[in-house]
Amino acid sequence: MLVSIVIYDRYFVPLVRRYTKNPRGVTILQRMGIGIVLHIMVMLTAFLMERKRLQVIKDNGITGKSVIVPLPIFILLPQYVLMGVSASFFLVANLEFFYDQAPESMKSIGTSYYTSSLGIGQFLGSFLLKTVANITERRGTGWILDNINLSHLDYYYAFLGILSFLNLMLFLVFTKWYVYKVEPESEEE
Repeated sequence: MLVSIVIYDRYFVPLVRRYTKNPRGVTILQRMGIGIVLHIMVMLTAFLMERKRLQVIKDNGITGKSVIVPLPIFILLPQYVLMGVSASFFLVANLEFFYDQAPESMKSIGTSYYTSSLGIGQFLGSFLLKTVANITERRGTGWILDNINLSHLDYYYAFLGILSFLNLMLFLVFTKWYVYKVEPESEEE
């Protein structure tokens, strides 16, 4: 994420600024939208990599909980790189949105809302994981088990990808009517 923020700031913004004439390169909401699209790609990548891992497990007859799967750790690299880029677009834009679009008297509260939304998101993510694990285990398929080699995390990643897509659709609906409080005219402002 740190590397992608530097690349975004030093290369992406100046390049895009030439076409958009926006001092930020793209608007805050456009950055959030790009972050959500990238997050969908993260879930798709995670789904595909988990499918590959499960295929290697099947081909090698691995069922044990502590048996090492003959795959390099670098198979996770694409999704982690995409996650960092996605976070640099969405999370930074989210913080900027809360601060920039809040009324002057509520600037410090805007950053509190941002951190509160992250915390609530973590609780909801844990709740979702536990709920999916319980429901799928009761139905006999068990997407998230104690033995990762018998789990179906690929289904869970696909589910998260679908939720992210629905999130993008809702985001597009709500941002269609959003009016910015202030949009700076130049970088000096």
